Amino acid sequence: MYIRQSKNSFIRTTENYGYITNQLTRMDRCYNDTGADWLKEISREPQNIDDIIQRLLQQYEGIDYDTLKTDFMEFAHSLADARFVVIGETIESLNNEDLDFTYNIDNPKTLVTDYTQQTTEKINENTQDFFLEEIQGRPLISALQFELSSRCNERCIHCYIPNGKKNKGFDMPLAKVKSILDEFAELGGINVTLSGGEAFLHKDLIEICRYCREKDLKISILSNLIALKDEDIKALKEVNLSLIQTSLYSMTPEIHDFITKVKGSFEKTINAIEKLVAADIPVQISCPLMKANKEGYDKVLKYAQSLKVKAQTDYIMMAQSDLNTENLANRLSLEETEKVIRTIIETDLDYNEKTLKQTSISEEMEFDLERFMKQPVCGVGYDNCCITANGDVYPCAGWQDYVLGNVYKQSLQEIWENSERIKELRKVTQASFPKCLKCEARDYCARCLVRNYNESGGDMFAINEHFCQVAHLNKRLVEEYREKGFLI
Repeated sequence: MYIRQSKNSFIRTTENYGYITNQLTRMDRCYNDTGADWLKEISREPQNIDDIIQRLLQQYEGIDYDTLKTDFMEFAHSLADARFVVIGETIESLNNEDLDFTYNIDNPKTLVTDYTQQTTEKINENTQDFFLEEIQGRPLISALQFELSSRCNERCIHCYIPNGKKNKGFDMPLAKVKSILDEFAELGGINVTLSGGEAFLHKDLIEICRYCREKDLKISILSNLIALKDEDIKALKEVNLSLIQTSLYSMTPEIHDFITKVKGSFEKTINAIEKLVAADIPVQISCPLMKANKEGYDKVLKYAQSLKVKAQTDYIMMAQSDLNTENLANRLSLEETEKVIRTIIETDLDYNEKTLKQTSISEEMEFDLERFMKQPVCGVGYDNCCITANGDVYPCAGWQDYVLGNVYKQSLQEIWENSERIKELRKVTQASFPKCLKCEARDYCARCLVRNYNESGGDMFAINEHFCQVAHLNKRLVEEYREKGFLI
């Protein structure tokens, strides 16, 4: 009997826990230290299970072969049922059990029925909650957004990157990119998002994708797609992307092009989306909402649905990274936001399932204020960061004014472990926002340090009143529709 990782799964282990994730099903699991030991025995190369058992016997005292094999096989079949690994009688048979991404699967999540997280004991919290607590004392970088080029071929009116930076753009050299990816992988990183500027303006993007796969990193790309070439598509298929995300603002070309400030960008983006779908490359459409496209955005969602492509809307806009707020003139008013939320509630099945049919966190379980106060506001500085083309490292996309260090002057590890700014960032918890602790709209609000910082002129603790009002609005509308018994 043989076992190997599925082509879509990724494994990382520490002394304390093991982690496995699948980019096809979008599911993951955590295991205790014993589970971590067993995950270490599974690789992309087929392994004879009897050989694995023999190696594990060397690590444990007082356990016989048959007992260990029974326990390991239970573990292995649990992983196989969740599509994390493939098991077969022969090496050749493993390929028949593995799955490629295809749009013929309506929803890859339906491939799995049991998503239980597995640690020492089965736990109710999801992996994100688990990691936020696990890494507080020992932050481990797992995700990296890599802005390969500061150049961009669009000038979107709402963008948080100032146009001046795009006009004076440059790319990070390939050799430097590779050295950073080497270090990121060595630190246990797993998720790499390649972006810009515009990622496809970097002449070595495809080579960078291939190198990510060599380092066993999960790859996502953020792109407007207007520079995508036909030859790129074949290469992207070969590297088995986790996702390529693009923005589509309207199904009316004039509106889309008005937002991007590039005539013909709608046609180029649409053509690229459909070519990627035809090649069975996973695409996600983002439709940020603003005054220019507040009407008719639902047609974008219907278009995505017709292609079986995931799509999302976002009515939250962030000020520019240089603390300029001029782009916020495009942001929806509260009245406009209410209209949008009502439309989403009444038409979006996913939102309906996640929000209307589920009780809030505070209703689901007794709210533990003491535990909540100790939690980080988000994962920035704990498990993820960004690197821009000039080598600056900052906490997350859009927070370019808050530089943690520079990879031309220091190693990524030195910055991650020793930056004074990142140490200060890690002291920020939910308790840093006393006004929010007992707020009735707490479950409907995603407190965001960078949004606070950029819009306040540089104060991450300045509560953003606009987003506060939107949270209360969202709460009011959800409760209204729940009371009506409204369900799609």
